[in-house]
Amino acid sequence: MKKVLMLLILSFVVQANEARLKAWTLHNRIAGVPPTPTVLNQMENMIVQNPGKVGLENAASIALQNDYFYNVRLKNWLKPLSNEERSKNVPLNDFVATVIGAIRDSDNPNKPFSRVLYDDLIYVGPALGDQNRNFSRSNNNHYARIESEFLDLKNILVERMQSQNIDTEPNPDNNRRDQTNVVVNGINGAAGVLTTRAYGESFYQAGTNRSVTRHTFMNFLCKDFEDLHDTTVPDFRVRRDVEREPGGDSRTYKNTCVGCHAGQDALGGAFAYWDYRNNRLRFTPGNVVDKMNHNALYDMGHVTTDNSWLNLWASGQNANLGWRGPTTGNGVKEFGQMIARSRQFSRCMSMKVFKLVCIRPPVEDDLPFIEEMADDFESNDSYNMKRLFARTGAHCVEEDI
Repeated sequence: MKKVLMLLILSFVVQANEARLKAWTLHNRIAGVPPTPTVLNQMENMIVQNPGKVGLENAASIALQNDYFYNVRLKNWLKPLSNEERSKNVPLNDFVATVIGAIRDSDNPNKPFSRVLYDDLIYVGPALGDQNRNFSRSNNNHYARIESEFLDLKNILVERMQSQNIDTEPNPDNNRRDQTNVVVNGINGAAGVLTTRAYGESFYQAGTNRSVTRHTFMNFLCKDFEDLHDTTVPDFRVRRDVEREPGGDSRTYKNTCVGCHAGQDALGGAFAYWDYRNNRLRFTPGNVVDKMNHNALYDMGHVTTDNSWLNLWASGQNANLGWRGPTTGNGVKEFGQMIARSRQFSRCMSMKVFKLVCIRPPVEDDLPFIEEMADDFESNDSYNMKRLFARTGAHCVEEDI
């Protein structure tokens, strides 16, 4: 009898130690820092009380409440998505702050994370005391100061509308102000992070606005254009600045160039009214910006006359991205809606979260779990990123320990 009792005690100690290790690992994976003793005890108790995924997911929800998750973990994860160099060595900006705010609020049933690609929204911080530190569409001072003063992103970010250019400081000389202290001279046609200043500075500046299409696919579909290369797509929307006989050989165009340009140029009309000039993103409804049609290397090429777009990658080999809903439209908002509705958006978010909290990219054996998480992410149109973090973290810790 004593032997049986000793074995039971030993088994309980082993299980408790294992639960504590899982709790510590889970917190470290999600928040990026070890838990305090009090939090560690709370997480351990949840795992012991509900062995398996339920307890781990409940414990993960506690880790998600840590300020470090927002102030460092998410911030450094998202910064590379906001610039051409894919570097995290850039200041906090409106793109990063808006995605962080959207993740924080994604467990609200009226605020699915997917809206970050199409809603008229932006997340800003509080008034910082002088006009040089307020939110502005022509500089990044507001966000840089939030970061330099170590303000808590979890608590200070508030959602506003891009179409109402937020200025949180009183200014009695400004007669454009309404009763909510908002300057009504913002950007119309807004589409979440796709029309933030940081996105404009990085991807709308110079060039022909092809960069914004490419980086949106990379950031939210986990696909670069080379991954979608398809020479069977008709080329009737390829613009005039693409040579049809590069190096004097038309076969190069047909066998190589058209594989990317046919698809991306057909989508590029979404950004026809947008340009980044004089330190801000500008919207000119009804007027195609000059750079869309410059460098006429082939006069018979497509001329952009409006902001219509069509997704020629919706059929053929790239239909496996799971396009749902309209695959033609006008402007950035409808383009963002198409991206957000796709199955690949859900897969991509699942893969990105997996790589972050599991500390490795998913391999073939992980793909069924990626699909399971994509299903859960989409369930009831919730697009709850916090739940995705919790469930993914729980899965990886359970697999590893």
